[in-house]
Amino acid sequence: MKSILRTVTAALVGLLYSTMALAQTAPTVNNGSMELWEARHTKEVPQGWLNTDDIIALLANVPSLPVSSGTMTKSTDKHAGNFGALLETKNFDVLSQIVPGDMYLGTRLNPNGGGDFLGGVPYTSRPTRVQFWYKATQAPNSTSRPAFAVQLLKTTAGNTQEVGFVGVYLPATTTYTLVDLPIQYSQTVAPDTLQMLFTSDFDKTTVVGNQLFVDDIALTGVVTASRNPATDAALQIYPNPSKGGEFSLASLGNAAIATAPFTVSDVTGREVLRQAAASPADSHGRLVDLRGQRPGLYTLRLQTPDGPVVRKLVVE
Repeated sequence: MKSILRTVTAALVGLLYSTMALAQTAPTVNNGSMELWEARHTKEVPQGWLNTDDIIALLANVPSLPVSSGTMTKSTDKHAGNFGALLETKNFDVLSQIVPGDMYLGTRLNPNGGGDFLGGVPYTSRPTRVQFWYKATQAPNSTSRPAFAVQLLKTTAGNTQEVGFVGVYLPATTTYTLVDLPIQYSQTVAPDTLQMLFTSDFDKTTVVGNQLFVDDIALTGVVTASRNPATDAALQIYPNPSKGGEFSLASLGNAAIATAPFTVSDVTGREVLRQAAASPADSHGRLVDLRGQRPGLYTLRLQTPDGPVVRKLVVE
């Protein structure tokens, strides 16, 4: 159980990119105002959202199991309206472990059988931005941090692909603070599922005491333009994942792609590598050297003449 909970909590990945423009308003987030609450698992929880107790019960295959970890609270400390959601990292005696306060959009464990984290609702729009208000407290001597992610998915013939994503750590703040992020798209198709996660503790060094208040969650705008799929398809990366941190880029049909200037950033958005344009001769195998970087997910951004190309790199 511990490994499952940690796996679904540690599912944030690196930022991708966007070349999109604003249009009309996107469909709203169900109960994004945190005003609607219902009785579930012996206490009140926000309608339309799963929490840590739901996940424990669903993974145990007993949805009605009266789990009460105390990791979610209906709070009157809010940004607007009457209520907000408080997520806390706590010691859960039943499992003899520390568990984070998690909140997932949706009412089912994994509706479409895919995605990096749990929950999800039907959704076919392509919003440009996600916004919410939060405040957070980090426990003394804690290196673990609250975090947020949103993911848009498309499932075809049982194969689930990511359409759009954005995810960030949330620094401590004593007053409600607005987060306004552009969603980064990697596919030109319309999604069929929206997933959203808030957690009081993303990192594996879980300690008791982290708090995350969340309120007024919204999606805005609609994408009206997209990238060049032919340019993206021309790029090959191998091996990926890489056990040593070395990757090779190739674009045999268009040398300008693999040899374009690029940056690589980690899951927090910190740039770890930057290179200028390379010689056309390198289009058959250009080295991206991430040796010395920690295992995890990284984002490669190539600035090609036909527009940006973004890929995920996995260091094992």
